[in-house]
Amino acid sequence: MKQRAPFFARPAASRKPAMKHTRLIALLAAACLLPALAGCAAEPAAPSSAEDAPGDSTPSTVDFRLTSGHHTAGVDFPAGTYDLTAIEWCGRVVSSNGAVDTAMGVPEYNTDGQDLYTQSLEDVSLKKGTVLSLSGGVILRLHSDDADSSPLQPREQDITEDVTLSAGLYTAGVDFPAGVYDFTATDGVGNVESSNSHSGGISDVMGTTWRIAEGFGFCEQKYQNVELPEGTTLSVSGVTLLLQPSA
Repeated sequence: MKQRAPFFARPAASRKPAMKHTRLIALLAAACLLPALAGCAAEPAAPSSAEDAPGDSTPSTVDFRLTSGHHTAGVDFPAGTYDLTAIEWCGRVVSSNGAVDTAMGVPEYNTDGQDLYTQSLEDVSLKKGTVLSLSGGVILRLHSDDADSSPLQPREQDITEDVTLSAGLYTAGVDFPAGVYDFTATDGVGNVESSNSHSGGISDVMGTTWRIAEGFGFCEQKYQNVELPEGTTLSVSGVTLLLQPSA
């Protein structure tokens, strides 16, 4: 495996962050109302299964957690029919096959008698190739007793470089290699938005701390499997990001 070489991208002098404070407010209006804490969302847990995949088509029992990002059945987790349970925080959960499109969260966020967030869903079909997208910070537990036990397929990409981005406007394929990346906030807090935000990209608040006193609410520290094809623009405001090629 090639050693990743750090890549520091800098926006051209004429490029300026496209996001304004009003954008921050708009994004945060849809986020959960959370207490001030010392850090952002919990570190994502590595998926685990109740039994090792035998390498054939025999159904298997799997149980794992997913955090913010785009997760593909057959690539990031086994295809199957799942029970979904929100175990921390709250946010949006959407699947590309239409099986789920709802706000999910733990009961404490259903305030004033309003059922804003669903905690659990049963028998959600996530066939091979289906993308399950999580945003807003919700952490989901997925359980299946009949998951596909065939080996997961590798993600098809050949990028190897890590990319560090500060505030600015960038273009995939020009300022950094196009590909699929895991995002980690390393400093500050602010808006991160790609021009393909509705098709595998990102539109969220990312940061390393909670800043309620400064007008900031919940922020994402990590966001997995963000697709940035050739020509996609990425706007970063107020936060420094580390982009690492998704495995």
